[in-house]
Amino acid sequence: MYQPVDTFSSKRDVVFLLDGSDDSRNGFPAFREFVRRMAEELDVGKDGVRLAVVQYSDDATVYFNLATHKTKKAVIYAIRALRHKGGRSRNTGTALEFVRKHVFSASSGSRRLEGVPQVLVVLTGGTSSDDISSAALDLKQVGVFSFVIGMKSADQEELEKIASSSRFLFNFPVFSELLSIQPEMAAFIQTEVQTQPPSGVGKKRHRFTASLLVSRYHRLCRL
Repeated sequence: MYQPVDTFSSKRDVVFLLDGSDDSRNGFPAFREFVRRMAEELDVGKDGVRLAVVQYSDDATVYFNLATHKTKKAVIYAIRALRHKGGRSRNTGTALEFVRKHVFSASSGSRRLEGVPQVLVVLTGGTSSDDISSAALDLKQVGVFSFVIGMKSADQEELEKIASSSRFLFNFPVFSELLSIQPEMAAFIQTEVQTQPPSGVGKKRHRFTASLLVSRYHRLCRL
């Protein structure tokens, strides 16, 4: 069930869902650095922005949830210790369902019932091995703001189904391009995400490679 969002709150619950499959091994250092830089820039803390990191391949593994770390220092230390999971399959649909049920939950530290914006950032290096349609829709219906960043052989149509809107979608040909959008994304999540539609969007399909179209940040991220 969709929970109204407190538009005046600076609090955020942000979950990073990282592709840990064998095919994305070479990109994992860029994934880890992206998350670390996001943590550095966000107002991380028990009563501010809470972060969680989940890595997936054949299945999903929680490295730390929204309630695990209370300080920015502890979060950054945990991110630096992340290691690649590995796994032959890239079951993105299963992972999306997992985070909805087990990470965006009160028992894991989610404040959704308090009106805190719920944000999912998906980093994937290719096409999913399973269907993502119903899991992606379920996240939208409970009010999660889903960003998706695809790289290498990621499927554009699949990314569009996951993203809350076309402005929350990026698709790069190489992993190294990922860090180019990090500053704008951090600023957007911190200041403007609560004003955007968390569900009922994505019906119009547009083909984007990498643009961040926000009212306050007009710089294009060119490939």
